[in-house]
Amino acid sequence: MKTIIITGGTSGIGLELVKHFAINNYQVVFTGRNKSIAKSLVQNLSNFNVHFVETDFSSFNSILQSVERIVNEFKMIDVLINNAGVWEMEFKETKDGIETNFGVNHLAPMLFTLKLLSFINQVTGRIINTSSGAHRRNILDLDDIEWRNKPYDGIATYSQSKLCNIYFTKQLSKELNNSKILVNTVHPGYVKTQLFDKMGERNFDGVPNAFEGARSAIFAATDTTIVNQSNLYLFQETVDRNITDMAKDDALAKSVWDLSVKYLENKL
Repeated sequence: MKTIIITGGTSGIGLELVKHFAINNYQVVFTGRNKSIAKSLVQNLSNFNVHFVETDFSSFNSILQSVERIVNEFKMIDVLINNAGVWEMEFKETKDGIETNFGVNHLAPMLFTLKLLSFINQVTGRIINTSSGAHRRNILDLDDIEWRNKPYDGIATYSQSKLCNIYFTKQLSKELNNSKILVNTVHPGYVKTQLFDKMGERNFDGVPNAFEGARSAIFAATDTTIVNQSNLYLFQETVDRNITDMAKDDALAKSVWDLSVKYLENKL
């Protein structure tokens, strides 16, 4: 039985991923903050191998505590899906004093992944990072990545964090060049989830449900025909060529990696 870690598993796409992999005979370990929803989910899936690890991705210490529990209880990880994310429209800070969209959407999964790296199956392991078509806004300010020295823009900071997800995949795949672990990026498309809750009233008529958004990560986790290499950008069951030239920039990927390591250096 393969073990899969799914972050942000109590709602939206993450919830669909938990259910899908549970009924497909994976040992599922999912993270989230809402203990009551998690408890209900585990009870509803009581016939399957499902486990909840409470984690606050706005706290580095919470992430490190979760990593410790995961490696102690589950030993070997076959698939890691970094799905958890937020979209804040107003300036907020994480518990570590970092702008929230950048901290939760990029730094948190980077820390989580790097701390789990040695426990991921070195032969058939897979790491999947969730980005977004929002990366196509091509927004990156390495001199003010937390948007502190200019008027705050929630759409810009979210888009920047999703670009950083792609850069993390790109650079991590280079760092793992001598490993057989596959590292890829997915984007779910525009689907109806709670991600948009802070963006005011939205018309979701005709918008696909969360399971449609989960298809990309399911494909990245299971396909062996197309997904046989790293650094792919996947949408549903295809390689999506609609990725910007800026997102393909190796030098920027390395710059974002180096900057991110400085934020995380006392935690790695």
